[in-house]
Amino acid sequence: MSHHSSPQQFDGALITVPFGAENIERAVRDEYRRLLDEHDSEDVLVITGAPTSMDTFRETLDKELPGAVIPYVKSLVVHATDVLNQTDDRVILSDALRRELLHRFLAEYEWETDYLQRAAEQSSFIEDVGDVMDTISWQASTPDETPEIRDIAAGLDAFHGWLAEHDHMERGQLISEALSVLKSDSGSDVVDVDAVLAVEFEEFFPLDRAYLDALARDCDLVCIAEANASIRRTWVESGPVTDHVTFSEERHTVGTGPSTRPAATAEYFATESVPTDPEAGVVSVLAADSSEEQLADVANEIEDLCGRADWTYDDIAVATKQGGSSVTDAIQSLERSGIPAESTSVTGFGDDPAIRELLAVVRALAAGSTDEAAAETPETSEHGPTSDPEYLTALADMDGLEAALRRWATESGLKERIADRAPPLDARAQFGNVRRAFRMAAFLEDTAFVEATWPALRETLERAHKYAPKHNQTSATDLDGGVRVDHLQALKNESFRAVFLVNLVDSEYPGDPWLTRLFPNERAASMPDYPAVTQLDDDAVDATFPTVSTASSRPFARYHAEHARRRLAVGAAAATDRLYCCLYEYEDTALKEQAQASRFLAAAYRELSWMTEADQPQITSEKAAEEFLLSRVDAAIADVRRATSQDVAITLDDVEADLGEIQDVLDKSGVRGEELRKALRARIEFANGEVRR
Repeated sequence: MSHHSSPQQFDGALITVPFGAENIERAVRDEYRRLLDEHDSEDVLVITGAPTSMDTFRETLDKELPGAVIPYVKSLVVHATDVLNQTDDRVILSDALRRELLHRFLAEYEWETDYLQRAAEQSSFIEDVGDVMDTISWQASTPDETPEIRDIAAGLDAFHGWLAEHDHMERGQLISEALSVLKSDSGSDVVDVDAVLAVEFEEFFPLDRAYLDALARDCDLVCIAEANASIRRTWVESGPVTDHVTFSEERHTVGTGPSTRPAATAEYFATESVPTDPEAGVVSVLAADSSEEQLADVANEIEDLCGRADWTYDDIAVATKQGGSSVTDAIQSLERSGIPAESTSVTGFGDDPAIRELLAVVRALAAGSTDEAAAETPETSEHGPTSDPEYLTALADMDGLEAALRRWATESGLKERIADRAPPLDARAQFGNVRRAFRMAAFLEDTAFVEATWPALRETLERAHKYAPKHNQTSATDLDGGVRVDHLQALKNESFRAVFLVNLVDSEYPGDPWLTRLFPNERAASMPDYPAVTQLDDDAVDATFPTVSTASSRPFARYHAEHARRRLAVGAAAATDRLYCCLYEYEDTALKEQAQASRFLAAAYRELSWMTEADQPQITSEKAAEEFLLSRVDAAIADVRRATSQDVAITLDDVEADLGEIQDVLDKSGVRGEELRKALRARIEFANGEVRR
């Protein structure tokens, strides 16, 4: 979807700053101070693009205010929610409940087009069409060209109508509904500020900009946009934001060069310019054999950092390209190593033992007959009275689902069990999930959409459990401490002492352009009203990205490659002291296919003198020495083999250097060294096929 409509006009100032966290921070402080010269702090509203960066800007501006005064900072979504809470009685659905109701609504819905009627038979259809609906809802776009997209938009309108009949709305409607309030006569009663400072303006969608315009109509307005940094907006609109707006005053500030190596690396990813070496901070490449080992190495390095006096888990973030399973894989890997992790884009609902217990009880109650229940839910028997038929009957006879669930949780000692078996950070997350389950039960009782029955609650919980890791939340989450694991977009404008960018392989950065499972890529890319950037020419790519890092002649492929590169820039910019670029050598497939390092990383490694390979963890035990030794020999032999079979030139210097170091160690190890040397010789002979076992 490309917009070439006439630019939106604003009465106010637009300040464009060069890429980089330090440049934004300086500009935001300067402009805020300027506004404070003329207005009281409670009359200056700071609006951020994303809920996750509210804290960042609040902390940045806190230093400008005396004593206990707190800067007035809201994200667009949070502000719109406040407006609607004052003016609208409808209930705003959480993401989990929206998904639940959409499932129930679409199960009965009749599609107009043959294509969607056929697609609706696929098991993933409701998820896939729900994602496209969500995007259309957030953009408030009205597709009018492609029959299938028009059909989806009509389905979305029908869903919104159905929600409205029952006094509900979904989060995707927040901005558009709050905008109607601001434009109405009562708008001026709702907003009580004299000045608006909008940061992250480079990420404002057309709808967000309309909202900002209505919000600031009688105020001093200052907007700050970071150049070459938009990832959310450029997914749906090409070009810099300055192509789509005009302001009564426009300024460009000059940045200072980055002051740390992570910041300089981020700037290189964003603009392809090579800054001078700032000589502060560390950027290292962490390479492993497989993606699983990569995550184990990350955990090892995190433990190493947190073993130092002044480091804590909260100082560290792990960033993936996509949300969903890559985030959950990283979280699970860290937790297996005993490292607490948290995320704004994934709830732990899917693998939470407390939720599994609640689900077992709900299944037992939904099954109705207790014999059936006992057969279906063996996992509940160890937890107190669940397997007792009389007790289950007593719960089922209670008035209300939520009250019965709470009673079971209390009487079976769920709270104590969580506290006993989980470390404090995990326990807090589990209590949060249990509260969410109680809220779902209460929702079914309070709403006319769905019957308040145990089978209905079972379905709702099962679906929330199944889809928990796959969806981004649109609200800022209360974080409990621990290493932050998220997709790159969720880390934008936050800062961490160390950031691990994982999976820097070519199949991920850039990877293949991908829009939706609903339509083949070529088909989606040819739809002018698909809710993402699809209709592109070379000029649109050049206007959006200063970087040129792919040889593809297709504008669509080029655009998505540069977009992936920019995501790396945004992730790297979140690191203040240490940036780790992590990759692996082989895909986790049966064929052991080799994974290519990302072309962006390979270019950075050539261009940036300060990028170093992370030191190997110290080999402190004899067992580790032996394993390292034998694995190096295997790797060296594999390299030579690969070179022979694939006609690739290979330098033996590295192999020789490794084997030389190994010989030194063996020479110093006396009798033990002689034994290892024999083992080594046998290993080489075996690998060369000279020996049969």
